Amino acid sequence: METQDIQQISWNCMNKYVGIVTTDGQSHDGFIAHVDQDYITLAIPTGEIMTQANGIPAQGSTYRQFGFRPGFFPRRRFIHRRIPFFGIRDLFLLPFFI
Repeated sequence: METQDIQQISWNCMNKYVGIVTTDGQSHDGFIAHVDQDYITLAIPTGEIMTQANGIPAQGSTYRQFGFRPGFFPRRRFIHRRIPFFGIRDLFLLPFFI
């Protein structure tokens, strides 16, 4: 794939969950957060959960499906990773389930 093709596909898949395989064989999966002329930025979800109020990681017991107080709910943390277009071998959509 050429750089222009990957850039166009990235724009079409903005804010969607994708998989990327780089030319050196590494694979990444995450949401496309930003696309510019030379790079694609992925927001890669981690297993760590942080609280909205003060940003410290929450314990597993504070994460419940129902019954949160107003103004408090756990959020997932994302790691942002910039990948240059010339280093991308494959880019494909992945299913995302909540």
